[in-house]
Amino acid sequence: MKSFELKGNQWFLNGDITFKEILSVHEQAQSYAWKDSVVLNLEGVEELDTSLLSFILEQRRQAKKFGKVLTVQNPPPSLISLSKLYGIERFI
Repeated sequence: MKSFELKGNQWFLNGDITFKEILSVHEQAQSYAWKDSVVLNLEGVEELDTSLLSFILEQRRQAKKFGKVLTVQNPPPSLISLSKLYGIERFI
């Protein structure tokens, strides 16, 4: 299973999304042209670390740059906990 799948304006992250995988995910996300806003679905994410938070924040900056919005769906409880720890839960 791929870590990153792009279906129109829907992005699906699956499996482990940690420092080890995030560079590949980031490179794949760079191919998006930002013609539409994006829904980032995290339902399939298993293990994660702060690199996923960084990825989400970077993609929010990209969306804003193009006048679009990035919406996060199905964030795992561990991501919510990390975002609260860093005081950025409103971005998730």
